[in-house]
Amino acid sequence: MMTNLKMLFWYGAFGAVCLAAPVVHAVVLVANLVLQTILLVGQWVSARLPVKNPVRRAFADEQAMVSIHVPAYNEPPEVLSQTLRSLANLDWDNYEVLVIDNNTQEEAVWRPSERLCEELGPRFKFFHVDRLSGFKAGAMNYVRRRMHRRADFVLVVDADYQLEPDAIRQALRYDTDPKIGLLQFPQHYRNASKGNRGVVLDFEHFFSCYMRMANRLACVPSTGTLTFIRTRALVEVGGFDEEAITEDAEIGLRLTLAGHRNLYLHEVIGHGLLPFDLASLKKQRWRWAFGNVQILKRSFSKLLFSPQLSWRQRLGFLVHLSAWSNFNLIPSLSLLLLAPLAWLNWISPLQVYLLVIAGLTLMTFVLAKAGVFFLTLRRDGYSLREIAEAFVSHLGLGMIFSTAWMKCLVNDREPFLRTNKFLSQRIPGVLSVAVTETALGGLLLLSGLALFAADFVLAPVAALLMAGACLSVHWLGIQMRKTRELTADEAGVDDLTGEAGLSASDLDLASSVGAARS
Repeated sequence: MMTNLKMLFWYGAFGAVCLAAPVVHAVVLVANLVLQTILLVGQWVSARLPVKNPVRRAFADEQAMVSIHVPAYNEPPEVLSQTLRSLANLDWDNYEVLVIDNNTQEEAVWRPSERLCEELGPRFKFFHVDRLSGFKAGAMNYVRRRMHRRADFVLVVDADYQLEPDAIRQALRYDTDPKIGLLQFPQHYRNASKGNRGVVLDFEHFFSCYMRMANRLACVPSTGTLTFIRTRALVEVGGFDEEAITEDAEIGLRLTLAGHRNLYLHEVIGHGLLPFDLASLKKQRWRWAFGNVQILKRSFSKLLFSPQLSWRQRLGFLVHLSAWSNFNLIPSLSLLLLAPLAWLNWISPLQVYLLVIAGLTLMTFVLAKAGVFFLTLRRDGYSLREIAEAFVSHLGLGMIFSTAWMKCLVNDREPFLRTNKFLSQRIPGVLSVAVTETALGGLLLLSGLALFAADFVLAPVAALLMAGACLSVHWLGIQMRKTRELTADEAGVDDLTGEAGLSASDLDLASSVGAARS
């Protein structure tokens, strides 16, 4: 992510340009409002679309060969061991498991997993490769060239996911005619409870809204794990893109462009681990937001002009790939810049209009996004309180979603940010992780009060709402501490202050605890 110093520099540069050239400021604000309105309309349409359930058959194709690929860069062996043991218990005859550990420097981290693969039998194969390029995509391309030659499907499983025994059987009961290139299942979590419900339901709203929309508009991407990809289709498109940091969404777009149909199946077949510290959660969401905008930027001409895509698919991919982005940063900074001028009565008539536009942009976002959460989660039976918790959790990560797309427009190359899964790693405090959000929230609070004093209405209300959104990152920190406690409790770990990785004997993750609703 951008460092706090870099962010302060760009904020200062934006303020200088706005003060020196108010007409440029106006053009930027209006363009920002128009773009946000287009995407919010698309999200509202997505939330209101009828659910389309794929056809399910009475039986699965017992002869299908499935090659399960488990990318495992620097994964705790005690977590990976539970994943591998769950894969050993699958109710299916024709499958193999290929574990690829790429670039893990400490041998003590990957050796236990190698030994476990040997113990689990010949269908398990372990690969350790140093200095393998291409992030997760490079690892999966590596094992793709080494999988069973008769494999009909590749199943991608993240190292922290435990599958239900009938996962393959349930997947292959759905329509798998030769035109189907990809089957995607939702991500659910076992370290979840009421204490971190807001974060859990923020994830849930993405699958319930945008992935179900993708079925209706025929634009289903992969979401990185619990993904079945037809081997022939994967080979046809040349494997995964090793420059994309969200290689999952990118492969879904290329499969669609190649003429394949992809399906999203709203059925739980496995449970993973939520990030259990705020820094890791922010890194994960930054990767999703930045990576999806990276795909939009690099594939924009294909999205607009490819004859393989219908207008519905173009709209669907645009909405889907922008789902983790918002346009609140520019109007928020505008309020910070103009509030002192309004309070001192040094504001020009044009700048008065700019305050109105900035306030309208932020209020429109809050109301429209709240509607998306309500329509999506209410349909799935969640209460108003649960919906509110999910929405506030989403707002708490707003700085990530605001800055990622702007950073990508300037430079679309970014390192792959791995999510920490070592319980014993020292976790920084919330304030040190959320310096920018805390500072911005405090300044917006002061700006709102100054604008009220200057007799404005819309702009100060918007400023106070954004102040609350920024400062709610601290509530996210509380939820992350609860997530860590849940993970430690099921692991039977009392001391979380050590620096070394836990041994396999210390951590025995249960197969399921507090899973999110299906």
